[in-house]
Amino acid sequence: MTDWAVSRAYTGVGPPECLKDHPELAVPFVATISAAIREKQLHRAVVEAILVQEQATEPAYDEAGGPAYLRLREAMEAAQDDYLEASRPLRRGEPAKGDVAAAEARMIELQAVFDRTRKQHAKFVRSARSTAARQFWSKRPTRGLPDTFFADAPFAAPASRLARIHPVWWGGFFGRLQQALAFGHPAEGELLDRLPRLRKSATKKTLAAVIDEWRAEHNDRWGWYGEVHYRMLALRSAKKAACLTHWFNARAPGYLMSEARRVTLQLDLADHLAQVDPWIVPARDAHTALSEHGPN
Repeated sequence: MTDWAVSRAYTGVGPPECLKDHPELAVPFVATISAAIREKQLHRAVVEAILVQEQATEPAYDEAGGPAYLRLREAMEAAQDDYLEASRPLRRGEPAKGDVAAAEARMIELQAVFDRTRKQHAKFVRSARSTAARQFWSKRPTRGLPDTFFADAPFAAPASRLARIHPVWWGGFFGRLQQALAFGHPAEGELLDRLPRLRKSATKKTLAAVIDEWRAEHNDRWGWYGEVHYRMLALRSAKKAACLTHWFNARAPGYLMSEARRVTLQLDLADHLAQVDPWIVPARDAHTALSEHGPN
C-alpha cells in the first residue's frame, strides 16, 4: 500500500531530470522510499511504544500491590541472593556454606508466591500499559508525513540525494507523497498480510470478531484505534496491488520476480545518484576531499 502511494506521487510529479533516461530506476527508487517510510512510521515507532509499556510495567505492579508487594519482592530477592551465596562454593568444587537445599527451597517458595501475586494484579498492569501506550501515541502522529520526515535520512539515501540534486522536484514529489499518505494507518498493511490466516481461524466466531480480537492484542503497539472496514480495505488494496504490479512491470520487467534483478537495480540507482550528487567532490586520491559518505 505504501509502494502504491509512493508510485502515485512519483507518476504525478514526473521523473526528475537525472532519471528521465533511466525509467527502470524509478522502481528501486519507489521501493526504497516506501521501505524507509514503513521502517520509520511503523516498525521504529513500535519499538518505542513497546519500551514505553515496559517502563510502565513495574511501577504498575508496585502501585497495585502496595507495601505488601514490595516487601514480598524484597524477600524473594534476598532469598535468591542467599541461595546464590550458599551454592557458590559448590560450583567451585568446595564445601557449601550453610544448608543449600533449605536456601533453594525458600527461594522457590517465595518465587511461587511472587508469581501468584503478580497474576492477581495482571489486569491492573495491562490497563496501565495500555494507558501508557495511548499517551505515547497521543503525542505522535500516526497518519501522514510531517515536513521533517526525511530530515534524518542517511547522507547517501535516495531521499537525501534527490533533495540535493533536484530540490524543487523533491519538494513537489514530497508534497504529493504527503497528500497520498494523509489518510489511512500504516498498520492497515499488517492487517492485510494477516487477513488470510484470520479468515481460516474464524470458525466459531465471525471474521469481524476475530479481527477485533487480533487488533485488541496489537493496537497499543501501533497506535491504531477506532474502527476498520476490512472488507473495503481488502477490496481497495487488491485494486491498488494490480495497478502497482503493472507500474513495476512496465518500467522494470523482472523486478518483482527476481531477487538478482532487484539487487542489481538498487545498486544501479545508488551508483547513478552518487554520480550526479552535487555534494560529491571528485577526489584526487582516496584520502582527499569528500567521499560518498560525506564529510567526517
